[in-house]
Amino acid sequence: MSGVSTMYEFRCGSPVCKTRFTAGTEDQLMAEVAKHVLVTHHIAKPSKSLVEFLKANTIREIRPTTQAG
Repeated sequence: MSGVSTMYEFRCGSPVCKTRFTAGTEDQLMAEVAKHVLVTHHIAKPSKSLVEFLKANTIREIRPTTQAG
């Protein structure tokens, strides 16, 4: 399927936060995650273990669905 590219999705793992967003690359998504963690959760310098946890548990690859027609 040409023209269908992978997207990346973040859904915050905090039980009191419903933030969700997508980006075209994992690097773009991680930049947005860093802003979210700082602004919303007040974590200026997340530890390596937190970053690894976020990547493993709150980020996934998604493929846009196509409409048959």
